[in-house]
Amino acid sequence: MRPTDNTPALGRQRGAALVVVMVVLTGALMLGLVGVQSALVDQRQSANYRAALKAQMRAETAAAKALSAVDTLDWHSAPVLESGQNARWPVFTSHPAAVHRCVEEACLYLPMMRGAERWVLALGVSRASNGALAAHSAPILLRVNEEREPGATLLWD
Repeated sequence: MRPTDNTPALGRQRGAALVVVMVVLTGALMLGLVGVQSALVDQRQSANYRAALKAQMRAETAAAKALSAVDTLDWHSAPVLESGQNARWPVFTSHPAAVHRCVEEACLYLPMMRGAERWVLALGVSRASNGALAAHSAPILLRVNEEREPGATLLWD
């Protein structure tokens, strides 16, 4: 039966409800997908932030341990840190003067020479579950103050 002009309006709108519901469901699906994607990005960001914070805390742990061991450091094999040189974990982790004091060798400190001054460099890392490097700390440099008696102390700069 073909609708005519005298057919009631309800009869002419068959299937319109289905189209409206499909459009609303598509919109809801898109909002849900955007929400899930946003949550995944937030999760990755928080994991990266946690790894970076953990690495920095490990570097601070190494710096604190260097405070108590400054008198036992071997300054004869200390590397020279040039101005502008990047103090990164892969560069100094295998150096003979590096002292690893954290679990899983995740932090280190070592004596450094900058010009004629003695410094101690402290670094920390965070590792992923597969052992790969997840985050690297900013270097912490401590200057050795030899003017104070008895023994040397470290100054946070």
